[in-house]
Amino acid sequence: MAFKQPEDVFIILLRSAYRNARHSAYPSTPLSTGISKSRTFARPLSSVAACRAIRNRPIGPRATRTRTNRLTQTPRLTFATVRGENENDKPRDIAILGGGITGLTAAHYLARYAPNANITLYEGSRRLGGWINGELKTVGDGEYDKVLFQRGPRVLRPGGWSINYSELVFYDVLASLNLRSQVLSFSSGSRYIYYPDHLVRLPSQIITPDNIKFAIRSYLSEPLYDGITKSILNTYLFKPYAKQLASESLEDVFARDESIGEFLVNTFQDDRVVNNIASAIAHGIYGGDVYKLSAKQSFLEHMWRRSRYPGPSGKQILEEKEMTLLHDIMDGDYRFEVIRIAEEMPRFKSIGFKDGLLTLVDALTKDLEHRKNVTIKRRSRVTSLAHKNGKMLVTTEDASGRTEPYDKVVCTLFSKHLAELVEPKGLLPSLADTHAVTMMVVNLWYPNPNLLVGKAGFGYLVPTSTPNNNDEYVLGVLFDSWMQPTSEIPGTKLTVMLGGHYWDGWEHFPSEEMGKQMAIQAVQRHLDIGQDEKVFASARLCRDCLPQHYVGHRERMSKAHYELLTAFKGQLTVAGPSYTSIGVIPAMRAGFDAGMRVARGHGPPFFRRLDPKDSWFPSWERKKWARPNDHIGQTGLEGFTQSPISNLCAEYRSELYLKGTADQFHRFINNKGEWMQLDEYRELMIDHDLPDDYDGAIGKPGFGGPKRQRNRAANGGKGNEKKKS
Repeated sequence: MAFKQPEDVFIILLRSAYRNARHSAYPSTPLSTGISKSRTFARPLSSVAACRAIRNRPIGPRATRTRTNRLTQTPRLTFATVRGENENDKPRDIAILGGGITGLTAAHYLARYAPNANITLYEGSRRLGGWINGELKTVGDGEYDKVLFQRGPRVLRPGGWSINYSELVFYDVLASLNLRSQVLSFSSGSRYIYYPDHLVRLPSQIITPDNIKFAIRSYLSEPLYDGITKSILNTYLFKPYAKQLASESLEDVFARDESIGEFLVNTFQDDRVVNNIASAIAHGIYGGDVYKLSAKQSFLEHMWRRSRYPGPSGKQILEEKEMTLLHDIMDGDYRFEVIRIAEEMPRFKSIGFKDGLLTLVDALTKDLEHRKNVTIKRRSRVTSLAHKNGKMLVTTEDASGRTEPYDKVVCTLFSKHLAELVEPKGLLPSLADTHAVTMMVVNLWYPNPNLLVGKAGFGYLVPTSTPNNNDEYVLGVLFDSWMQPTSEIPGTKLTVMLGGHYWDGWEHFPSEEMGKQMAIQAVQRHLDIGQDEKVFASARLCRDCLPQHYVGHRERMSKAHYELLTAFKGQLTVAGPSYTSIGVIPAMRAGFDAGMRVARGHGPPFFRRLDPKDSWFPSWERKKWARPNDHIGQTGLEGFTQSPISNLCAEYRSELYLKGTADQFHRFINNKGEWMQLDEYRELMIDHDLPDDYDGAIGKPGFGGPKRQRNRAANGGKGNEKKKS
């Protein structure tokens, strides 16, 4: 339902205003403690942080060669884990509430790695997949005159350039379900913003003379860009907000929350870019109000974090849990398939399937239906949830209407709905205080295939500043027929999103018939479509479909963690976009985290191979990343109770495996699409005059592909010789 590449638009527009994930404009800083004392704006360490920094010195010369810089962190207990180990070997009854993509993913990993569990998946409707939904509609008299109307997300952005590794869960699911061959890449095309009364094409990422000329001409002529120059100067040159933050302690500035709007206005010292551009992006992702959404829980998380701590030059600041996930998946059952998928994804802008994401939902559903330890109960809406005598009691309104006891429940429902379900009432006040927006999704199909001539692209967003031209409360419009071409009958297909935060507080929403008329009227004006054009329309009201992470979200989730522990004694785990990031891939990551935490009985790392020669973790690296890093806990919200700076680390972008920023020494696939071999690596070492003990992809078990790994296993682990220059 939301645009999946909003960052692209924003970063292109403000490229010189702040650093994106691939480049840093900050000067080089020392790496001794992770917090520089020689920054332009010095910030003292607290006494507690200073003690931690002393305690967490580099663990040896080999660790130093990785050039990894860890920020201050709290001490953790260590324990040994082995692949396939489960804390509880006795049979367990586990319920999953909600059959959306989070619930399906949680059930998928529970079924794979908790064979001792009897898993029951409850879904209130007749179908699974949640907001990933679509159906064929007849638009003509012929047998094949049908088009697919999709009412939810239909394309994904690969994670090759992101600042986390959540996409590896998606790739692991693709590998386990054998779906890689069905994945298609789609052109991202042009993006537009409707302001003030026409579509404004945004600059392209592709640098060509024509694109540069267009960007300059548009910048000078379009009122959409009012305030850009001032914003750039205040962000890059004068830096009033950076100076203010640098005068405060690191702990204080990381603890303080602010809205997206407040953060950007403070940074730019101007609200025009916020109202014209940032508000449009917030509409595309969240359907939300830019002045209510938390900046540090949003698509600006990286920019927000860097405003507090720029970090060393050339390094990426990210959470430790991301590096732990990388190592976890790379010790998993499908690591070779995951490596191959991940290595090719940075080339693509958007990916999906021929039917959007319905193929993914169908494959997960079929897989669960064929597993003996999984029961799926459709049309079984949960009416109450209670804890009694050491059991979780789940009551439904299905035909049986019975109350079933479970040892553990994983709830993926909207957080406020969960707060309303629990018995006795009032046990989860922090979750009751959460909010989600309601939207109307309207699909339009015009028999005329030429309505987007001169306007081809992904679609457009409508900012809050559009003056007196958004009476229909349009958030954005997707150009489906251009973005995702199929073999359907020729025509122009659009998806219009209405409502969102504009409808907050409404007791009654427009009917679906009224929504159709509102959408048709809006696109006629926005796209110059004649009133006499024939159109087929379908609408669906999506209540509470997009949770809103308002300012203070982290603190609310921290309180909710303790409320859940107190009321349900660690037997209720929550997961999904109510708590963590919005989007299909983040939702799958949440399902993975919850499912594996319940399956294993402890936090990550979840996968460890017994043979060190066959593990992603060499002995020195095990000491670093193989420690328990439980951001999930018994409730799913443990990470919100931890200090926001205690689990940060700094990694060189060139050494981030499986990312588009990785250099050739940290890749597994060469330019020909083949597995890198020793001879190729040795040639690179000689060409770049690197020492023979320089580590990279060759030190990992995935190097050389599965064939070389089988040879190493047959030779007792040999065959991973050091390079010689």
